Amino acid sequence: MGSNPIWIVALYVHTVHLLTITMQSAFDTIIDTYDYEQCKEIVNHGCRSGVCSQHIYYGDTIGFFTKYPDEITSFIKDNLGIEAIKDVIGDADGNYDQWMNDMTWMFIELVAMQVVDDYEDAVPDLDGYNPSRSMTESRYAQV
Repeated sequence: MGSNPIWIVALYVHTVHLLTITMQSAFDTIIDTYDYEQCKEIVNHGCRSGVCSQHIYYGDTIGFFTKYPDEITSFIKDNLGIEAIKDVIGDADGNYDQWMNDMTWMFIELVAMQVVDDYEDAVPDLDGYNPSRSMTESRYAQV
């Protein structure tokens, strides 16, 4: 093998390819971690309530933020604006661990909102559902 440039390039391409395959986005990680029902709980109660079971402790949230800082920050900024990030910084009162924790929770809550919204948009509202011609005049009279 040696230091042949072709082998070095091939090894580099192989490594980059493996990293690309194995590196999952923060968004996809949350979607894979929490199902629709759990996302609904997160939306209704927030991460502080403990419903996001895989991201309760600082070790979980800080580790997650450290792995995806750019994606998390960009997602929050794109959805809520830079002011939301400034508010989290202010609320953390200079505590960097608290800031990373709160950013992670905000990200998870935003992803959960999107999951719930997308699901509810895709599933038709069946309240008052009456398929075409299922309730005719004569059937209404019998009810």
